[in-house]
Amino acid sequence: MIWRKLLILNPLSGIILYLILNLSNCAKDSLCRHKIWDDSKEGKGVKKIDFDCMNGDVEWTGPYGGLFVNIKGPVKEHELCIQVSSIGTSALVSSVAEDNQLKRLVTILEPKNHQHVQKRTLCFPAYKDTLLFVEPDVGAFISSKITIEYDIEQNPRYGEDACRPCTDEELLYNFCSSDFVAVGKVEDIKSTPAVNILHVSLDHVKKQSAKYFTKETVNLETRFTGKLYSPGQCSMSTSRSKFVFMGKIKFSRLELKCAPTYEDFFELQQSSKLKGATLCT
Repeated sequence: MIWRKLLILNPLSGIILYLILNLSNCAKDSLCRHKIWDDSKEGKGVKKIDFDCMNGDVEWTGPYGGLFVNIKGPVKEHELCIQVSSIGTSALVSSVAEDNQLKRLVTILEPKNHQHVQKRTLCFPAYKDTLLFVEPDVGAFISSKITIEYDIEQNPRYGEDACRPCTDEELLYNFCSSDFVAVGKVEDIKSTPAVNILHVSLDHVKKQSAKYFTKETVNLETRFTGKLYSPGQCSMSTSRSKFVFMGKIKFSRLELKCAPTYEDFFELQQSSKLKGATLCT
């Protein structure tokens, strides 16, 4: 497979309209974080926290009782992914329906080694808000910990759509809204049925919301290296071409959204400017 452009979202009719409509939603994209510490079982019952960001996490130390986690999503169908990790305690995570019935989503049994962290990840379609209920083991130690991470994908891609190329509009949008934008080459690809792991060598890191790329100096030249992830069903191969990598950070991994060639994206930028489009306002 020769890469030109890799992944797409749902196309809109025009570049300027697409950027206006989508970049207006970015204000909600900040990370929400909560920490809860139950240092005593006395008076501890069921607690509730609310999230109104596109991604976030709660760290619950010394868990006791129960915890409602209310994730406020967009008013349209979206994909919600949760990652549950526990140490020293069992963790049961259920979704709460409108009739207050519980549907079990994730079960982590108490590990024999209390220092061993267990993780489970689950993605499912959602609409508007999602209410989760988290239950620890009744005999959890004071040092036990449960962590719930979540990520909302407004434009989920399933099946063959996960491998379709980005449109010009989507390339410009992702260039402005991605967690990372970098220019470089693919050195190697490790593939499994679930995921492709791309080992990349980068000439420039134009943007990254966290430092996930490693800086190296070889023969007095500075470069960056790192790993990018894409869906396993997408057939991929290495190439000598230089690409512009764009994507998001999801559960501490760099997920690739689009990868146009450097030449293609440069031409797109120039033509967009001639049409009067202002990038990343």
